[in-house]
Amino acid sequence: ARWSPDGRHIAFEFHPRERSEIYVAEVPDGLPHLVPTIAGADNLSPSWSRDGKWLYFASKRGSEPFEVWKMPVQGGSPIRITKNGGISPAESPDGQFLYYSKYEQGGVWRMPLQGGEETEILRDVEGGGWPNWAVTAKGIYFLKFGKFPHVSIDFFEFATEKTAPIWTLEKEPGWGLSLSRDGKSILYIQNEFSESNIMLVKNF
Repeated sequence: ARWSPDGRHIAFEFHPRERSEIYVAEVPDGLPHLVPTIAGADNLSPSWSRDGKWLYFASKRGSEPFEVWKMPVQGGSPIRITKNGGISPAESPDGQFLYYSKYEQGGVWRMPLQGGEETEILRDVEGGGWPNWAVTAKGIYFLKFGKFPHVSIDFFEFATEKTAPIWTLEKEPGWGLSLSRDGKSILYIQNEFSESNIMLVKNF
């Protein structure tokens, strides 16, 4: 789920049937409504442009790779952004770049919003780690996975192109990382417990 820049709406992905779709809900009392994106495709991982006028999202059909698209919040035809795969899009704070991951390849990539070639910015984000990072004006916070307990939140600084650990996690993390708008707090998932059950079915 992603807050709109004005804090009045939340965009999120929902899986009502065999395909995922994007919904938007007004805060605090609005009912979620479907955002018409691309029919017959999996549409997920929404995010907002900095001015709140566009929704970015990832979409794919069948065995095709996910690609990043955008569309006007008020409705309109989606516009394809990436050509070589993309998921989990996030616009840079200055609105000049689009950052994203690749579903199976991993890493964090970026491309100019006005057009241009993509560049891999960060390789330490492993494949499948696409929701586990957040971009700021100075760099990227991300979950760096190793064999537990060697899991940390690290920071990649754009100016130096160096990575430094910020926090070593005390428990194994789940999926997801988000940064507050003022850049002072990080939200992440932590697995508190897990359990399994064995069931007996009689007269099977």
